[in-house]
This record gives sequence, structure tokens and C-alpha cells, in this order.
Amino acid sequence: QADFAPSSCPCADPEPVGMLARNAGDGLTAALSDGTPTQAQRAMTREEVVTQGPRVVTANIEQVLELSLLRCGRTWLCLFILLICGMFCILIWSQTVYERHKADKCDQPLALMLRLLYIIIPIHAFKRELTQLVLCYDMARDGPLEPCRVKVFKALLMLVTFLWPAVAEFMVLNTGTCSEALVAAVQAIVAYYAAVVLVVVVLPACYVACMLWLVRRGLVRLPRSENASPEGFVERLPKVQYSAEVFDDSGSSGTFPMQCSVCLDDFDASKPISSTLCQPHPHAFHTECLEGWLGCSRTCPLCRTDLVEAFDSAPARLEEGAVSASA
Repeated sequence: QADFAPSSCPCADPEPVGMLARNAGDGLTAALSDGTPTQAQRAMTREEVVTQGPRVVTANIEQVLELSLLRCGRTWLCLFILLICGMFCILIWSQTVYERHKADKCDQPLALMLRLLYIIIPIHAFKRELTQLVLCYDMARDGPLEPCRVKVFKALLMLVTFLWPAVAEFMVLNTGTCSEALVAAVQAIVAYYAAVVLVVVVLPACYVACMLWLVRRGLVRLPRSENASPEGFVERLPKVQYSAEVFDDSGSSGTFPMQCSVCLDDFDASKPISSTLCQPHPHAFHTECLEGWLGCSRTCPLCRTDLVEAFDSAPARLEEGAVSASA
């Protein structure tokens, strides 16, 4: 299993939950409170767990992904700098080619395509000024609701920007007699478009998807911290036998949601299930998922109840039942 570097671990936060659950949990508890600390602030109702629980834990996973991206920050920064430098080099070189060969004979309007690109780029660079001076719209003065003319302008600009490489490549593939310099210039710009899409869209999307898969299945875990629960604490919690009648999302007393809120997979008999001692309603998770969570925090992933305190304050018979059930 891969571990995050301690410097990037959210468990280094002095509070038990740290960065993982604070933002999402604080928003939910604030929405459930009128300003007076009540039991509802510490434990969500069953209906709220069923409807909002997956969203809370998904937000926590997203924060883990953001922290993991920091580990590759230098790589992304270097790629971004290379893209910027490459853009200026290609534009200067292609402009030189255009000035020298714009009058050359060509059965496809490649010179016109280059000229169009040199118009699109300044429009993008001065889009805000054009919106204010030509379209007479200023967000600070007129408000955030954009008029129709501004929306049409932005939509057309984006459409032309994304269509340019497709149309240019189509022309290059169908050219018969044309200046090799013009063809090379257009192909270089199209290749730069592809590199931007790869670095800005494809690679980050694949990285986030892989990290999300690894985090959900416990293959990437945070190192234990001083705020974590005691070693082996998850084995002391009550175990729950899977039953379709118990895990049915009905919200009735004595039942649990059908989905584990850590990995977002449905419960079944193939994986052991542990229950917390949260009040007023306990929460169920895959034992392996809860073990990974408790390695970083001693609180419930959903309601932020201190599970160690809740276990210590529970009757001794719960501990005995948990031990016998695990045996």
C-alpha cells in the first residue's frame, strides 16, 4: 500500500478530523444548527446520513486528491512553463513562415487559417477589454448576470477556438499542391493544440480517476498520526452481519444505508461490516474502510462523533458483544 508523505498528510492538522472532514462537516452541522450547540450538531439524523452522507465523504475524498496533486506540483508547473514557452516559440516561428509564404500557391486556404489564428489569440488576450468597451458590459457595474450579447460572444469565441485545429487538420490532410512551409506551420500549431489537451485535460483526468479508485479501495492510505484512534480499535467496534432487511435505505430504526459512505460501494456478505456507537443512530462501514479512516482520525466519517469517547462511554456489554462477534 502506498502512503502519502507526512508533510502532505491532512492528519498533521492538530484537530482530530483535520482537513479531510472539517470543510464538509462544518457546512452540514452549521446548516443543522441555529447557533446553539445541540446534539444535532454532533450527529446527523438517519435521513440526513442516507441523503447527504455520500456527498460528505466524496468531498473528503476530493480533498485527499487535492493533497495528492500537491506532490506532483513541480511536474505540473514545469509542464505549464514548457507549454507557455512553446506557445510563444511556435507563434513567432509560424508568423515568420506566414509573412514569407502567404502569397504561395495552395489549394487549401492554409494562409487564411493562420491569419484567423492570429486574430483569435488577441481576442482571447483582450476579451475583458472588448467586453467592456465594445459590448458595454462590466460585471462590477452591471452585476454578474451577463446579457445575451456577451454570452453569444463568448460562445462563438470558444467555438471558433476549438474548431480551428479540426478544420486546419482537415485542410492539411486534403491538400494537394501547397507550400511545405505553410503545411509545416499549420501542423505544428495543431500538434501544440494536442499537447495542451493532453497536459491540461487528459493527464489530470486520468490521474484523478486513478487516485480516486485507489483511495476508495484503501490502496492509498494516510499514515497514522497522533490524532488517530488506538491501534486495533476497529476490532473492538460491534460487527454487523449483512442482511438485505437491515441494509435497505429505508431509514427505519435498526437499519443502515445500502452503501458504505467511505468507498461508496454497496454492502454485501463478502466484506465484514463494522458499526460505530454514534448517537442517536450508529453508522455502518466496511471494516477495512473504517480501519483506514481511523488510521488518520478518531472521529466518525459522517457525523464527526469521537468514536473512542463514544466507545468508552458505552456500557461494558457492548465491548463484550463486539469481542464475541469478531471471534
